[in-house]
Amino acid sequence: MGYEITIRELEPELLASVRVTAHMNEMGQVMSREFGHVMAVMSRQDVKPTGGAVAVYHSFTPDTADLEIGFTAGGVMKEEDGVGPGMLPGGPVAFTVYVGAYEEIEPAYRAMQRYAEEKELELQPVMWEKYLTGPEEPDLSKHVTEIYWPLKV
Repeated sequence: MGYEITIRELEPELLASVRVTAHMNEMGQVMSREFGHVMAVMSRQDVKPTGGAVAVYHSFTPDTADLEIGFTAGGVMKEEDGVGPGMLPGGPVAFTVYVGAYEEIEPAYRAMQRYAEEKELELQPVMWEKYLTGPEEPDLSKHVTEIYWPLKV
């Protein structure tokens, strides 16, 4: 599958998130649990999400990932029950859209790496995903994920 990769200039975005370390084979369960947890805390604080769910990958190995799980937020969160304020950074990013089952997303990342190499761009170690399709859509082939990979400037 080919991926259309573009460079975008982003403004910073507020997050409501929780930071966790998850084993790759438990990622779906951890994300589902933590998205619900973050949403419950946002609701208690009357902070509305401004978009879909987000996962920020700070680092990962073949076995585990250190990530923030949450939502872009329409206000600043207070720390509560492990959930707190976060920020998606502004600046230039490589961007693409992946459609399909999450377990098969890796080729999209490889395409972004090839694009960066071809254009002599340097990717930062942190990247994030925005999930435009929720778990209520049972057909995984219809799931849409935006991938953002910041560039070093």
